[in-house]
Amino acid sequence: MTCLTRELKNSDSPLYQWFQSKQSLCANRLISNHNAEMNRNQIIKPSGEIRDFALLGTAFVYAFRWHLGFFESSFDQTIASNHLTATTANQLLSAKTVEEKAVACLIFAAFEAEFRSGTVHEIASVLMNQDNNKLKPELSYIHNLINDLVNLIQSISSVWDATDSNLTRHKYFLNPTFIGSSFINADAQQIVNGSLIKCFTTLKKHPLTRQHLWQQIAYVLLDWDNQYQINQVCWYYSRQKALFIYSTKSLFKDLPGLRTEFHDFLTASYSHDHDFCHSLVDF
Repeated sequence: MTCLTRELKNSDSPLYQWFQSKQSLCANRLISNHNAEMNRNQIIKPSGEIRDFALLGTAFVYAFRWHLGFFESSFDQTIASNHLTATTANQLLSAKTVEEKAVACLIFAAFEAEFRSGTVHEIASVLMNQDNNKLKPELSYIHNLINDLVNLIQSISSVWDATDSNLTRHKYFLNPTFIGSSFINADAQQIVNGSLIKCFTTLKKHPLTRQHLWQQIAYVLLDWDNQYQINQVCWYYSRQKALFIYSTKSLFKDLPGLRTEFHDFLTASYSHDHDFCHSLVDF
């Protein structure tokens, strides 16, 4: 089965063409205003070379969930939990210092890579090779990843502790799939009390693209039966300490009608198949 992100990157795909046909002046203005505001923010820059931004981005998603308290009883909702023994997971989740948590999150990200690509990232074996719980990485670039992730983790409170606390409590779903995912493989990062939240570690000053907008909209439209009751779409940029929240009422004139149209489009253009491919990656 083909993947949502892959189709959105392919200008010849039916999905790309469908979204392109729906792109409006209002959507273009939203992207422009969003990026203009982002351009005014200072950026937390890495102190050294970051060779694997995809791994770092996934690790930050785990750190974000950890900060909000989602792992106290729901770590088993994560993809990494399917590839770690309970003993190893509990040991990693017992981390006390920010650096220890950063290491644990990078390990979680490395094992999620097995689900996405079929291969555990090499960093997993390095980080799990510890002596007396003291990390001794053999590769210099790992130090850069850890230090950068520590800085990003320390920035979370300044953004999220000042937001509506309803976003951090009650009902949440990690890596949720949708009823429409049986036609095109798609799983979101997390949905919290109806807020669809996507985290970024990008260095870009103008990060919101049409594909980023379409991806979040696609998740909302794939929830045909309104299982998650999504009422907000959120973009969280950790480096810029920036949070954008848009209500679904402001994004869609007729959400039920568009969901029906999207359902009809997917059923006509893509095969119903539960054998998901797992190469979903961030833009």
